[in-house]
Amino acid sequence: MAAPPDLRVLCGRLASTPVDDLPRLCPLLINHALRCGGPLSAPQDAKGRASSETPMLVHKLRTHITSLLNGKSPAGRFAAVCLIKAVIDVGGWESLRAADPWLKGLIGVLQKPDPLASKELCVVALTKIYLLLQGYQTLVREMATPTLPSYVTACLQLIKPPASGKPLRVPATFIESVACSLSKLVICYPTTLRPFAAQMRAALRAYVAPTSSDPAVVPQSLRESSRQLYILLSFTAPKNGGSEEWARGIRSIILDSHATVDQVFRAVVESWESTTGYVSQAARHGADPSGGGEAAEELPPWSGVQAGSERLIGFLEFLAAFLDNPTKAPVTLPLGELLDLTARITLVTPPSPGAEDSIETNPGIRRDEKAELWSVLPDIHIAVLRLHLALIRRLRGNALPLAADILDQMVRVFNASRHLPAMHETAYTLAKEVLLLSGPTLPKLTVDSLTPLIQSTCQDILLATGYVEDNPPPASQPSTNGSTKPKPNPNATANTNADAYLASPNPSSFSALPFSDLQPTPATHLLPLLLSHLPQQHLAPELRALLDRTAVLARCKPALLASCLHPYRDGRGRYYPSLLPFLVRQFPRDQDVEVLRSNLVRAGAAAGRGGGGGGGEEEEEEAEELVEELGRHQVLRGPGREPGWGGHLAEDATEEVVMDGERKKGKEKVDSVVGPDMDMDVDVDDAPAANDSANPFATMVAAREEPAAEPMRPASPLKRRGEPLEDDAGKPPKRVDTGRAPQVAVMSEAAPAETKGEESEDESDSEESLGVELRDDEEDEEDEDEDEDEE
Repeated sequence: MAAPPDLRVLCGRLASTPVDDLPRLCPLLINHALRCGGPLSAPQDAKGRASSETPMLVHKLRTHITSLLNGKSPAGRFAAVCLIKAVIDVGGWESLRAADPWLKGLIGVLQKPDPLASKELCVVALTKIYLLLQGYQTLVREMATPTLPSYVTACLQLIKPPASGKPLRVPATFIESVACSLSKLVICYPTTLRPFAAQMRAALRAYVAPTSSDPAVVPQSLRESSRQLYILLSFTAPKNGGSEEWARGIRSIILDSHATVDQVFRAVVESWESTTGYVSQAARHGADPSGGGEAAEELPPWSGVQAGSERLIGFLEFLAAFLDNPTKAPVTLPLGELLDLTARITLVTPPSPGAEDSIETNPGIRRDEKAELWSVLPDIHIAVLRLHLALIRRLRGNALPLAADILDQMVRVFNASRHLPAMHETAYTLAKEVLLLSGPTLPKLTVDSLTPLIQSTCQDILLATGYVEDNPPPASQPSTNGSTKPKPNPNATANTNADAYLASPNPSSFSALPFSDLQPTPATHLLPLLLSHLPQQHLAPELRALLDRTAVLARCKPALLASCLHPYRDGRGRYYPSLLPFLVRQFPRDQDVEVLRSNLVRAGAAAGRGGGGGGGEEEEEEAEELVEELGRHQVLRGPGREPGWGGHLAEDATEEVVMDGERKKGKEKVDSVVGPDMDMDVDVDDAPAANDSANPFATMVAAREEPAAEPMRPASPLKRRGEPLEDDAGKPPKRVDTGRAPQVAVMSEAAPAETKGEESEDESDSEESLGVELRDDEEDEEDEDEDEDEE
């Protein structure tokens, strides 16, 4: 049997290429090795060796790799490490069984003065070998257990922290690779790595919560990997003591956080009282706030408010990492201590401009330190919100009793730092999780407190879509002809901005982006939940109008669906117009929209049958026609509107809404959505009258539930195109061409005529409009031509 060509070429190149040139050919050699998975993983029996050269080439390849690994050339050792990783990936059990000499050679490379790239590849290769050996107990006993302590010792020797004030001995990326490797091995070999737990903590303690006082800058990825290893070291606890070790570690971080807060918040007089028995330390005056120490169980020292805030943020992120990482056994989470810490931090907020006296401060602290504290508070609050987010995602439904406290703390810090985009993003994400958890059960007081968050969500979406300017131009003096132009300043100097005298751009000229073209953001994810998971009866009419308007302008299908499925009803029991026409027009071929439309048709037909109509299939057809016509004609363009709803509205733009037989006009101001004090033009009296059904379109079908008077025959509320209506006398009604676009007129009851013969023609014409008549201009012209021919 012929050997695979890749295996033959690989052996030939290793034999003919000089050792110093092998690193340049590593990509090509690895590609050949990855294609030799079949012969490398095949069992090498004695019978097959006599009839095939494949086993001979496999043995030759392994011999070449071992020779390069134990050779004196660093280039050859680098190529050997690359080939070992490729062979282990595709070789299966056969390659693992023959990897014992490779394990010792790779550990030897870590102890030699080779380039750091070779050592990092050794860490990756050894980690992969130890993880694959985990599935074979015999190989674990023969290979992993004897060599794993040597590997951990070599890694700790490389990442040993430097002396105080000295830079790192190795780059941060290499320390991160070692930390990730040890994190994976601690889970698989906890007993073997138990003696090295204290050494691992000492080697990585400087990277858990670094500050600007440290001599080296620690990247975020190294912080996360170090915290992960710190937490997973609880797996090494003896006699199933991992749960106690985990709880001891998280309580230690909470106490360290309180001690840091005592120093950072010493400029203010706190009104917080601990519910868990913690006693605050007295603030030291004179020197800068400081903490930490040189002891083995302490983190590195820090000094200053900025460094203290970074240490506190690191502790809060460390607590969130405790919730994100797995545990070996069920653990007891100190929820009371966690919420006690977050409540203490969120009770201190930066004072609003011009109201510095609203917060009681310590008179013995310098003004510069107080200003520095106000500048770092938003970052600390954002870290608190992220801790709450990790808590909800870990506990899920069990976090329901904590939702009220978490929401209260979120609203407090959001109102204080709503000018920061990072606060917006974090608050929106946390609000989404809280609404999914306990949104429908929120009381009215809590819903009212969410008003700034709701306004900010809509404003951010409208800013992204281009309907609201980020920085609107200041108001200028109106001229005599109605235009607004800035008045020139005669005392202006040469440094005056000349662009300020130019006319501001027309807001309608801004290009609006549809919702489908926007990148998903926390605000766009939160908008549908504000309509579906908030108790709509607790929302103010202005807020519901703002949410509906934002959903329409942003073309947000989830928000439009949520608005249609959760109609708004005011305090007097009146339902507001639904957004179904916008939804049908913007997404005419969407499956979800079709399902909603079909359900509304069936609901309307059911309402008609329940009211005594009893039309069966005819009722369903009539209701379906009504919904379709409402989708086309409910919102009519008024003066000033550009084609399509996606465009901007002019200042004098109006819209006519046909609802329950009435046309309602309202002026819509989109550009007024610019801040917390929004000027909303919402006319509560224009809402449709209350009805028994929650669907406003079902009321149109049910408008004829009461039967007409006895002398009058009930007529069908809908008329198909081209089919004339007939009155009691049998003569067709007169058609009147108004010259306007097709509209929908909902049937209203008419009084019975007692003397039909004595009525005038005008009176009979006015009383014969009992149905919906949809006509086009072309049909009207054809009717006029027919009348002229008859005359």
